[in-house]
Amino acid sequence: MNRPREYCREEVLKTATELFWEKGFEGTSMNELVQQTLLNKHSMYSEFGDKEGLFLACLDYYVNEITKELGKILTRQPLGLNNIEAFFKKRVEYAASGNCHGCLIVNLVTEQQIVSAKINDRIQSILIANETRIYDCLKAAQKNGEIGRDKDCKVLAGYLGCFLRGLMNLGRSNKNKKMLRKLTHVALSAVKN
Repeated sequence: MNRPREYCREEVLKTATELFWEKGFEGTSMNELVQQTLLNKHSMYSEFGDKEGLFLACLDYYVNEITKELGKILTRQPLGLNNIEAFFKKRVEYAASGNCHGCLIVNLVTEQQIVSAKINDRIQSILIANETRIYDCLKAAQKNGEIGRDKDCKVLAGYLGCFLRGLMNLGRSNKNKKMLRKLTHVALSAVKN
């Protein structure tokens, strides 16, 4: 007969996600994960398999719990530039806050040479999903006449995705909200003009 779980999976994921977010995949050891989550090694391996399995579960937790409200901004109806502007406004607020650790996904892009193909594939799928939401907003904006018909929405979505990654990295060291707003204004002006 199996013993019932004596831990909250969501609490374990929350704690482990914060640790990975702060230290990165490579910089986080299994011993630290066990200490911080208060989950013994046997339970950790039984539940998640290994560090990679725990990390993949943390990525899902990050997308489904930590950033889900942010993702909803880009999908609310009606789609258009307002969604993109609101999304970047939220990102600037976070980047300029005193507790900005960047974006877990963006932070991991710098580790792509040392993490597995499985983790890289998951990170890429998350980035692509976000750019697709931006693309959908841009296409709607184009249809509504908010941006010119000559604009390549695929390229603009990629551009804004790149800008977002830069903004999140910049937020880790530069808390100047005025400067971050100006940079965002320039990026969004490129979309409109």
